[in-house]
Amino acid sequence: MGELSHALSLWQAGKHLDAERAVREVLRVTPDDASALRSLAEICGALGRGPECVGLRRRIVELSPEDAGALRHFAQALLAVNALREAIDALRASIALEPENSRAHNNLGLALLRDGDAAGAAVSLGTAVQLDPRYALAHMNLGLAQQQLNDVAAACGNLRRALDLDPHLSSARLQLGALLSRTDAVAARREHDRALESHAINLMTVRRYDEAIAAWSQLIDSGADIPRLAGMRFHCQLQSCDWSRYDAKKAELEAEMRRGRCSDLPFSFFVYSGSAAEQLQCARSYTAELFPAARPKHRRTLGARKSNPGPIRIAYVSFDFHEHATAYLIARLLEEHDRERFEITALSYGQNDGSAMRTRLEAAVDRFIDVSKLGDGEIADLMHDLDIQIAVDLKGFTGGARTGIFALRPAPLQVNFLGYPGTLGADYYDYIVADRHVIPEGEEVHYSEQCIYMPDCYQPNDSQRPLPSEAPDRTQLGLPSSGFVFCSFNNLYKLTPLVFELWLRLLRQVPGSVLWLLEGPPGARDNLIRAAAAGGVDPQRFIFAPHVPLAQHLARYRHADLFLDTTPCNAHTTASDALWMGVPVVTMTGRTFAGRVATSLLHAAGISHLCTSDFADYEAKALQLATNPATLAAVKVFLERGRSTCSLFDTQTYCRHLEAAFERIWLRHSRGCDPAPLDLRIPLETTAHDK
Repeated sequence: MGELSHALSLWQAGKHLDAERAVREVLRVTPDDASALRSLAEICGALGRGPECVGLRRRIVELSPEDAGALRHFAQALLAVNALREAIDALRASIALEPENSRAHNNLGLALLRDGDAAGAAVSLGTAVQLDPRYALAHMNLGLAQQQLNDVAAACGNLRRALDLDPHLSSARLQLGALLSRTDAVAARREHDRALESHAINLMTVRRYDEAIAAWSQLIDSGADIPRLAGMRFHCQLQSCDWSRYDAKKAELEAEMRRGRCSDLPFSFFVYSGSAAEQLQCARSYTAELFPAARPKHRRTLGARKSNPGPIRIAYVSFDFHEHATAYLIARLLEEHDRERFEITALSYGQNDGSAMRTRLEAAVDRFIDVSKLGDGEIADLMHDLDIQIAVDLKGFTGGARTGIFALRPAPLQVNFLGYPGTLGADYYDYIVADRHVIPEGEEVHYSEQCIYMPDCYQPNDSQRPLPSEAPDRTQLGLPSSGFVFCSFNNLYKLTPLVFELWLRLLRQVPGSVLWLLEGPPGARDNLIRAAAAGGVDPQRFIFAPHVPLAQHLARYRHADLFLDTTPCNAHTTASDALWMGVPVVTMTGRTFAGRVATSLLHAAGISHLCTSDFADYEAKALQLATNPATLAAVKVFLERGRSTCSLFDTQTYCRHLEAAFERIWLRHSRGCDPAPLDLRIPLETTAHDK
């Protein structure tokens, strides 16, 4: 296996011929090594040597004739050289071994379609979607087969279903547009626009933001009747740090929002919005349009709940139960839950990346269920069958969210927690977990949920996260051998022109200093370098850190002197990372949840004096720390010593507080009371709402 691992490393390094030689050397010694045969087949396929790939796949099948996966790969190799009949036979043999494999039925349908058997293809593809109703590609392919059978209505239905499941499936949208163009010019134009929209979203997915901007501009210029186009284009521009007409575009989008027109998606709007009221309006418009509240068919009666005593049944629902920032924050919390008082279920509709974090999360709960292949209604039904009492949405409006599950009201109480720093604007979310820093007194009116006020900080943390003691040499990280290191490892789309100008002033005032940023998408670096040069700062003083695994990322904080926060959208997990590693953070307290997160974290870490109120105060505080080594060192020592005692990293106490909140909101519900604000700083017996 060592030789094959070496070959894989050579391949990943672009040394394709060397990789092939290494694999062939293994086969010279052990000609029937299945792993080596598979590796060589993959190499030949990638290099376009189809016939040789077929021969290798055939040999693998001969060695393991009962291996359904080997038969499927053999069929793929045959299809690549257009050996349709033999590929069809291989796929049928694979299905005989694994009749429930939806992918095999889909591939057989495609092969039959290419062989001219549209009717047979429709049968196979119909089986594929029956086995996996959320299989978007199979729905699209079924639509193509039905089109060839002249069943236009059924074809349109399956193509639309494919797009419901995967709006980015531009091939399905183009085919649907072509079908509609035969009878409906208006519908055809609409589908053409939707296809271009899907293309733009696909470009965003692969971080080709400049091309996505061009696509959004084309739609805007053509007058396409699609909401939020200007907001999507602006989001791409922020991703690329393209600040041309920044203030004017921001003002236009905010003005549209105030006029009641939802000009942007909630997730991109909160990045530049400084108004909690407008964020509420944005969220309400979005959920009302895309996720209207369904009839609460899943809600059990209060009497039925009372007849089933025992631990409170909580479901954490997320796309991010793998290597992800949310998982880093919540893993220890899940492990800390009191299993005598709570039954914890995790419902995962995201990928299983096979990581150590995924394994840890699966072991952290009483029940971990992969629901990635289920529809929203099926997941809601499952939660109903599990008698979930409190459902916790860990996604909100962030990437991969499935708000539609919660719109079906599968649990009596539903909580917006952690993943999204703001309101979700829907009455089927009863509570939001907050604190008095992120939602100050008087700001509750801008949140559709009732607030659960944690005593210290709304954000959980992992008291067992890695604490690397060593880091690579500065020069290995691209840093100069000496000089002050400002850092900001926020995503670059949180940057604004005003913040960047402030950072340039700091660099000019601290000779020899550098600014260490997280690597961004193509184009962002060039735009920042140009902005730096225009501001009179040598671009060589900007260092861009690549994305690396968490332990490596934390280790490089050993070379950071001061973390500079962004506004109006703060650092969240990144600020916790810095504080965990003993790096002070300077922040400016904003006017929204997203703009006050770092303020909450700094208070919980015991360094609230680094929270500032305006740009002048922010600059003065950062400059004081950068030019006064003794003051900076004192803060770092305080953070290092307080790591094990401050409330920010006390997962056990945080868990007890959250459990108290869950018990109190469930007690209110069991008494027939409506959701109401809950401040955990106030004892239960003195809380009027709970009487």
